Amino acid sequence: MKVECAKAVAAIHFYIGIILLAFSWILNGILEGARTHYFFFFLWIGYILTIDGLLVMKRGESPLTRAGFSYLLFFLLSIPFWWLFEGINLRIQNWEYVGSHKFGPISYFLFASLNFSTVIPAVLTTSEWVRHWRWIENLKKGPAISVPSKGWIFVLGLGFLLLLLCFPRLFYPLCWIFLFFLTEPLNAKFKKRSILFGDLPQGEWRGVISLAIGVLICGLCWESWNWNSDPKWVYHIPFLGFFPIFEMPVLGYLGYLPFALELFSATVLCWKGKLPVDL
Repeated sequence: MKVECAKAVAAIHFYIGIILLAFSWILNGILEGARTHYFFFFLWIGYILTIDGLLVMKRGESPLTRAGFSYLLFFLLSIPFWWLFEGINLRIQNWEYVGSHKFGPISYFLFASLNFSTVIPAVLTTSEWVRHWRWIENLKKGPAISVPSKGWIFVLGLGFLLLLLCFPRLFYPLCWIFLFFLTEPLNAKFKKRSILFGDLPQGEWRGVISLAIGVLICGLCWESWNWNSDPKWVYHIPFLGFFPIFEMPVLGYLGYLPFALELFSATVLCWKGKLPVDL
C-alpha cells in the first residue's frame, strides 16, 4: 500500500496532465476562429504528462523521472528535427498549413517551433509506455536480420535523400526513412544504441514494435486534434490521397512507422550518454 501511495504521489504530474489535456482539448475544439496556436502546445504537454505519469504509477519510473531537467532537451531537439522535414516539404509539397497567412514570419516561426517541440517527447514517452504492455514484454525473440556494412547503409540513405529531392512526385515516401539510414551507421560507429546494427541482428523486435504502436497512437492524436483546428494542416499526397481518416489518407499512416525509427535513431545520435528511455 505504501509503495502504491508513493507511486501516486510521484506521478502527480499525471493529474496535472489530465486536467491540462482535457482543458486544452475542449477549448481547441469549441472556440471559434484562430485558436490552435494557443492550445495545441498545451494539449500535447497534457498528453505527455499523462502518459509519463501512467508509467510512474505502473513502474515507479519514467523518461521524465530518469532525465529530470534534461527531459527538456527532448523538446529542444524536436524543434530542428521537425524543421528538417518542413524544409524537405518545400520540395515535395505533401502538406500545407491552412490559416498560416494570419501570422507574420516571426510569430509563425515561434508558434510553429513551440508546437514542433512536442514531437520527440510525445513519441518516445508513448513508445516506452507501450513497451511495458504485458504482451510486448512477453514477446520472444523474432527473426534475426543481418544488414550490409555501415558504409553501404549510409550511401543508401544518401541515395534515398537524392531521389526524393530530384523526383519528389515519385519518391516522396522516402522522406520518412532516409534519415534512419544516415543516423544508424553513425550510432553503430559511436557505439550507441542501434536498431539496425544492434537490435535486429539479435532478433530483438520489441523496441521496433513499441515505436510503431507508440507513433501510431500519437499519429491518431495529431490527426484527430488537427481536424477541427484553426490553423490546421492538410495533405496533398500524389497517387495515395484517398480515403482520409481525419485529414490524413489512410495509407499515409504507414509513413508514421519508419518515421518513428528515424526519430528514435536521430535522438539517440544527438543525446549525450544513454538515452533515458527504456525501449
